[in-house]
Amino acid sequence: MHVPSWLPNALSVLRIALVPVWLALAFAARSEALAGGDPSPVGPIAVAVAIALSDVIDGTLARRYGLATNLGATLDAVADKIAQITWVSFLSLVGAPAFTALPLWLLGILAARDLTLGIGWVLVRRKHGKVEAEHRWHGKASSVLLFFLIVGALSGLSAPVIGIGAAAVVVLVVPSTLAYLVAGWRQLMHPGT
Repeated sequence: MHVPSWLPNALSVLRIALVPVWLALAFAARSEALAGGDPSPVGPIAVAVAIALSDVIDGTLARRYGLATNLGATLDAVADKIAQITWVSFLSLVGAPAFTALPLWLLGILAARDLTLGIGWVLVRRKHGKVEAEHRWHGKASSVLLFFLIVGALSGLSAPVIGIGAAAVVVLVVPSTLAYLVAGWRQLMHPGT
């Protein structure tokens, strides 16, 4: 089977393009809830699932057919972060009463992680001209758990259950962030390691 070399990156771009669609559906549900209606979470959940599936498909295609590139890995990571920070920001700041609110501390931790890793990326890129972007199991695991937390919040799971799920995400995110920082430090100090 021939897979065009541009397809994985196109799926990452599609993922980015779906984020405003998700946001529009989520705000529509919020408006309906504020007006006293009973909004359906189906639209926001369906778009979130499409975003997640496109992430799985683009990564699988890139690895299986030898289409993985540094550009693709970076684009994939950027698409993931845009979706994740949009979901968590919305659900932490304005999602209620349509959806179960995520705790603000989760937003703070994830924003600090992304800001820290983003600064590290810029530093390595400035010093060496490129960044060896590598996805690791702990990063994937925290992303999967975060996705299920998002779907749970959109589905209306109780606040205590969401709080436990958020804590579980942090249990993965903190050591994952530290591992990425160590890898970034090594690249900064010793390129090619």
